[in-house]
Order: sequence, then structure tokens, then C-alpha cells
Amino acid sequence: MATKVKHDKDKWHSASRAAKLSGLTPSMLNYLCRERIVEPSCSCPRGHGIPRHYSFGDLVALRLVGQLSKVGASPLRLRAALKGLRKHHPEITLTSLPASHIATDGKHLMLCRGSEAIERLVDGQMAFAFVIELAPLQAALARQLKRA
Repeated sequence: MATKVKHDKDKWHSASRAAKLSGLTPSMLNYLCRERIVEPSCSCPRGHGIPRHYSFGDLVALRLVGQLSKVGASPLRLRAALKGLRKHHPEITLTSLPASHIATDGKHLMLCRGSEAIERLVDGQMAFAFVIELAPLQAALARQLKRA
């Protein structure tokens, strides 16, 4: 589960806006939350009929799930790694990223910081098939937020 953060309406996005900004369908967003693959980091009360609120870091994680899904990675298999990303690196904001790239073998996520060693978010082997650069993902989402 992501680190819970106090609710400030100016910094949070509704589920419908999160779906639109992340490029996911509302039903996929609901699935990701229901299966606890990507959960909102807002500390608001949770339950049936109570709206969910997503932070910018949550939106980046959701967009990451969308991009990894497009190349064949299963969100369900990545659940533990995605939770590790949000737990160990809640600093994903409009101006801050924990790494330049994320690599995956389809089950584990590894953070890459330029020429530094790869950081494993969940124990696993260091082989990977897909690499997604985080800075363009972050920048595209920031531009889309400005237009919205």
C-alpha cells in the first residue's frame, strides 16, 4: 500500500480525472484499486460510495501500469513491485523522480539512475525485457494537467 498522505483538495484528482490523465479506462482504474495493484495514497476514508482521490505520484504509477500493459506485462503480476515503488519512493511529484528509468522482467520492477546500479523494488533476478523512461511520462502528464 502507498504511504497515506493528508487530503488537500488542490493536490488530488478524482477517479474519473485519474483515469483520463493516466490513459486508463474507469473500469481498469476500478480493477487496479479493487485488486490493490495501485491504490490512492490519500488518507481519506475508504468504502463503497466514497470517492477516491489520487496524487500525482499515483497518476504516474497508473500511467506506468498502462504503458507496461501495452507491451504485455500483467498488472496483477506486478502488484508487489508497484506497491514497493509507491512505498519506498513516495517522492514522485511534478518535479521529483526516484530514477530515470524503470525496468521490468514482467514481475519485478527495478529503478535505474543513469550509470548507477539498478535498485530492485522487490527481490528478483536482474534480467528484464521492458524499459520505460520516467521523465517523459512525468512531463507528458504535467503538460496534460496544465491543459485540463
